[in-house]
Parts: sequence; structure tokens; C-alpha cells
Amino acid sequence: MKSSISILIRLVGIGLILLGLALAAGGAYLISLGGSWFYLPAGIAMAGSGLGFFRAKAWAVYLSWALLIVSLIWAFSEVGSDFWQLVPRTIAFLIIALLATLFSPLLKNNSGSPALNKYVSYVVSLSIFVALITMFANMFRVHPEVEVEAGTPPPTVIDKTAEDNSGNDWSAWGRNTLGQRFAQFQQINTTNVKDLKVAWTYRTGDLAIDGAEYQTTPLKVGETMYMCTPFNKIIAIDPETGKEKWRYDPQVKIGGANATWKRCRGIGYADLTTLPINADDHSLPVATVACRKRIVGTTIDARIFTVDAETGKLCDDFGDHGFVDLLKGLGPRAPGDFFPTSAPLVADGIIMVGGHLNDNLETGEPSGVVRGYDVRSGKLLWAWDPARGAKDSSPLPDGEVYAEESPNFWGTASYDPKLGLAYFPTGNQTPDFWNGNRHGYSEEYNDSIVAVEMKTGKERWHFRTANADQFDYDVSSQPILYDLPGKDGQVTPVVIQLTKRGEVFVLDRRTGKPVVPVEYRKVATDAMPGMKVADTQPFSAISVGATPLKESDMWGASIFDQLYCRIQFKQMRWEGPFTPLSDKQRTLIYPGYYGGFNWGGGALDMSTGTLIVNDIRMAQWGQFIKREEAERKGLKASTEGEYSEQLGTPWGVQRSMFMSPLGVPCFKPPFGSMTAIDLTTGKTRWQVPVGSIQDAPVHGITPGVNIPLGMPTMGGPLVTKGGLTFFHGSLDYYVRAFDNNTGHELWRGRLPVGGQGAPMTYMGKDGKQYIVVVAGGATRTGTNANRGDYVIAYALPDKKD
Repeated sequence: MKSSISILIRLVGIGLILLGLALAAGGAYLISLGGSWFYLPAGIAMAGSGLGFFRAKAWAVYLSWALLIVSLIWAFSEVGSDFWQLVPRTIAFLIIALLATLFSPLLKNNSGSPALNKYVSYVVSLSIFVALITMFANMFRVHPEVEVEAGTPPPTVIDKTAEDNSGNDWSAWGRNTLGQRFAQFQQINTTNVKDLKVAWTYRTGDLAIDGAEYQTTPLKVGETMYMCTPFNKIIAIDPETGKEKWRYDPQVKIGGANATWKRCRGIGYADLTTLPINADDHSLPVATVACRKRIVGTTIDARIFTVDAETGKLCDDFGDHGFVDLLKGLGPRAPGDFFPTSAPLVADGIIMVGGHLNDNLETGEPSGVVRGYDVRSGKLLWAWDPARGAKDSSPLPDGEVYAEESPNFWGTASYDPKLGLAYFPTGNQTPDFWNGNRHGYSEEYNDSIVAVEMKTGKERWHFRTANADQFDYDVSSQPILYDLPGKDGQVTPVVIQLTKRGEVFVLDRRTGKPVVPVEYRKVATDAMPGMKVADTQPFSAISVGATPLKESDMWGASIFDQLYCRIQFKQMRWEGPFTPLSDKQRTLIYPGYYGGFNWGGGALDMSTGTLIVNDIRMAQWGQFIKREEAERKGLKASTEGEYSEQLGTPWGVQRSMFMSPLGVPCFKPPFGSMTAIDLTTGKTRWQVPVGSIQDAPVHGITPGVNIPLGMPTMGGPLVTKGGLTFFHGSLDYYVRAFDNNTGHELWRGRLPVGGQGAPMTYMGKDGKQYIVVVAGGATRTGTNANRGDYVIAYALPDKKD
């Protein structure tokens, strides 16, 4: 037995020597890059401890303890009490100290006595073991970034009657044209949400495979719920039972970009009985018009269509036998390149649409024109074209083509019926990473929010959220419209625009002037010859997850891959946000080009003026590369992958996530969070990580344990006056309910697959409040595994007699 233990001690010693030498070598290299000095002496001490194990010497114990104490002092001095940053900095040294203490009776001093007597060994071993168990247990607990202190009163209710007269339905993508995603229902609330059960489940039959993703939020109007599949099929469902009423298939043509990119994030609804007769185009009285209530859909082969909301039959009087061709006026490149993916804005008898364009493939992409169509006839009423801007919004004559290579609008717009203005965000001229070919009109409207008259498309104002974008920071979140109360009793109508940069711009929606301060800060300008850069960029006084990364923010599952990540960080170009890309070395991109805030947008608690948002925190890196060099390296070009050719520019671009060899992000958690911001003060009330590693595969292995690190999020939240925020766009398979006051998770329900959209809610004719989610699989898994087509409704159980 003693012989076996002696062999084990020697093996531990050899392992520690090898690991310590590797840590010391990496630490020496990090020092040469100007990084932390900790890892070199820590590695030497680890190797020294290993040598003590191998020789069965008592000093292995003392050196292990010293290493643990120094590591704790270093860790707390670098990251304070941040739990997830402390773990990789200390856990290895805790384990080494535990092993040394356990084996201490067999590790001898020069006199031949053991390093510790057995009682001291037991006590110290137990203490270290308890510390490890405590650390392990805390891995299963949520660690808020910002926590509401005990005794803090809930947010002040500034509007007790908020949305009380808004009815029982969900009639637009953001519930209303204001994009607020807020419902006044209180039947499901903080006290009973724990009792939520599945009320019904419906399956569409269209699995989210081969590039299809379910990112839709259904509508509910009257006694019917409506939704679209990634193939743009419209399905009507009974909202109380989940039974299908009808479906309509527009028979989309697959080819070009939509072969691998199939999305339908939402549809629109129009009630013609509420519209005046349009004398200009001699519309018939509503009583004589078919399809008086219409569902408005778009397709991934670039068409608009309308169907009767009651029967599902195509509205033949709309456009050309029910369809409008969105490719008209976009030139020969548009087929296969341009198509809508997001919900159209339908308001005041007008359908407003933009469209998706390919990123990073080549120059010469079609125009990003935004157009307004009559919801009754399908007639093109206006066309806001970035190349013309505020000068002219009249449609071009047949046969003419809108100027190519302009910023596009691919999200969903919002509408203020009082001002008669629509608000939409823009992207930038592709390719995204080389901007030397950008037109003046593209620079003027890149990454902007634009306000236009809904009836005419005439521009009122625009505001740029970035100057000279080089990183695909296109703005895609639906603008949120809100009447912001001031301290003096005045109310300012504002538009809240979330951006991929994590900045929250709050502007006067009448003028576009900032209401929350915006600072133009100096940024790096040492760009490649031919690039267009700006020396300043706008930063809002409100932001989420946008603090620039530093070396001590580098992370990993262990001290070793954390060291690797620190070395990689020091090897990259990084002078803060907007550090330009180079061909000589990789450049860190943070916030990353997936967000910050992506298309899912946020929600607004109208009763308290609290903005609730989910964000993504994923750093990336990029580097320019000659196309012949990329071909030599075997890189395969794509619009979304790790290499894009950017044909028509001098350079291709290679890019990727900033990850450790173990497949985990190289920067501190959380990688996705939910945040509540008091808009009256601009202060963050709470911020909590969202999502666990349970269903997120790493190198093909699914962990299966619910460790709530906070994972990248997709989709958006739903907020109710019942004091709850619902969300299901995390990488694990759950729908969750959070307390609006504290951010605490009050309930979660297991989903059959992951979700990407935003939940919605309504009151049924049966008097029940329903929460509905659509789950087709977690975002961008790159596989057809774990895909679905589920629509799931939750409600409180019936009261027992």
C-alpha cells in the first residue's frame, strides 16, 4: 500500500513539474509582451512543489501553501471579489495545496519527521476541501453584475394606468408600433409565476434545418394567433387550444443567399375598416373590399403578400394577383442577394419594408432603399433612398435603378401616430470590414437611425450612432418610442435606439437631438492605406457591456488557458474600441459584431420607465488577408464564416471568435446578460447573467450541467405589469421569468430545443393570460441536430373547485 502511495506521489510530482515549467515558460513570454509577472514565478513555484513531491520532501507542502497564499493575494488585487474571475486564478493552486496537505505525513523534513502531524493535516485538508466545495457549489449560483441591495424600494410607479386601454391582443411585432414589448396583464405575476404550466403545444411541420431559423414572434388579434415559418408560410392558430385554423404557403423559391439563410422574424396586421377611403387611387368602400382584415407577409425571395386574416386566402386585389415584387428598381444583382427577413411595419394603411443584403462577399450590392406600399392596393407610395437622402423620396420611374451600395435597413421600424413619423435603423455599405470604397451617401447614413414621414417617406432627421464603421456595427434593433418624464414635470417624446456596440442612444424623436448625453471620444486612426476612419466616435452616457477589455479581463477554465488568452490578447492590436484592422497582426474587436444588442431589441416597463434589455458579450478578432494567401491556407469564403473575400476591394478578411484552446471565450463572463435601466436617471438597477452552459456544446460535448455563466443571447424580452420579464433566447433550452424589480429568476420551463425569438402574451376569450414562445433550436449551431418547430403556450392551471 505504501509503495502504491509513493508511486502516486511521484506521479503527482512529475505532473506538477511539467505543468509548472509550461506555466513558467508561458509566463516568461507574457512578460516579454509587457504582460503580468505572476505566471513566471507561479510556474517556478509549481514546478518546485512538484520536485518536492517527487523527492517526498516536506518543503513541497510549504511551497504549495505559499503559492496558494500569493495567488489569492494576486487574484483579489486583480479582480476583487468577481467570482468567475477568481475561479481560474485560484482553483489549481487550491488543489495543489490540498494534495500537498493530504500527503504531508509522507513528505519528510531533513530530520525525517513528517511535514505536518496528522491532526494539523486533517484540519488544513478539511479547510481547503471545504473551500473547494464552496467554490464548486457557487458555480451553480447566479452571480449578478449589478445587484439590488437588500431593502432597496422597488422602482417608482410613474404611470399606474400604463397600457390599461391597449386591449387583450398582440397586434404588431413589438406588440404595438411603438416597439415597447410591454403588456399590462397581471394575471401571471411574481407570486404565482412559479405555477406556470404548458397549456398547449403546436408543431408547424417546418423544421429549422439547412439554414432555417425560428426567430419569429407571433401576433394575436381577436380570436386567432398568427405566425410565420422560416419559409414564410403563414399559419393561423386557435390561441386557447393551439389547434391550426388555416395556413397559406407563398411557395418561396430557394436559391442564392436564402439557400443558407431562411428567416421570418414576424408579420404585420392591417384592419382596413379603420382606414379612410383613398380617393387618390379610387379605392372602393371598405364594405365592398375583400380581405378587410389582412395579414401582411414578406418572403425570402423578395415579395410582399397579404392574406385574409379570417380565411387565409390570398388577397388577389393586392399588387399583381396578391404579390408585390420587391426586386423592381434594384438592378440585376438583387435576385438572390436582397430579401426581407424581419417583420414589416404596418401602420396608417402603409407597409414599410427594407431588406437583407449579403455581407462581405463583394462590392456592387443592390441599394438599401426603404419603401412604403399601400396596404390595400400594393401600390408603391414612396422610396427613401440613402443616395438621395432628404432631397427626394418619390419612387423612381419604371426601368430606373436605385443607386447601389447604400446602407440597408434589415430590422423592423417603429411608428409614432401622433407625429406621423416612422423610425428605422440602418446598416452600412458592404463589405463591412473594408470601407475604403464607401460612397459619401453611405458614410452619411451608416449605422444611423432615420425618421421619415410615414405618408410620404420624406426624411425629417437622422442620427449616426457610429462614424466610419469598420466592424459590421449595423444597427438592427427596433427603435423603442417612449414619452420620458422629466424632473420639472415636462415630458419629452424620445426614441431609444440600441446598438451592436452596446450603446443606448436616447434621442428626442421630434428632432433627433440627444436627450441622454452623447460624448464624441477620440479613437485610434492608424488604419491601412485606403481605409476611411474617423478620429472620434459617439458614446452614450448609457451603455451595457461596452467597457473596454484589458489584460486582467482575460479568462479561461483554468490558469493555463487563461495564460494562453492573456498572451493572445497582448499579441493583438488593441487601442480600445474602433482599433483598425491590419494585415500584419490580428485586431481585437470588442464589442463584437454580433452585439451588444442585435435585432431582438429590448422592452420597456411603461409603468416604471425601466428599460430591460438582453445583450451579447463576445469579443472577436479580425485581420486583412490577401486572397491568394487565403487560398493557399485553404480558407473557404462565406458571408458569415471565418473568411470573406470582399471582392472588389484590395483585401479579404479573416475573423473569428476570441476563444481558448478548450473552446471557451477568452474573456470574463458573463457572455450574455439581462439588464434593467432606470431611464429617468440613466442608472442600472440590476444586471444578471442569462443562460447556462447546460446545452452549449464545446468541441462536440454537451456539458449537461446548469452552470449559469451567462451565455450569448438572441431574440428579445417581454415585460408585463405583473412585474415579470420573460425570455427564451439563451443557448440553453429554457424559457425564464425574471422579477422586474430585482432580476431574480422566479421560474423557468424546460424547452424541447433552444429558442431565438421573443415571447409574446395575450388574454384569451377564456379569461386566461397566455405566454407564447416559438422554439426551433438555439442560434447558429452549424448542424441539423437539436432542431425543432415548436410553438408552446403557458398559462396558470385552472383553479380547483
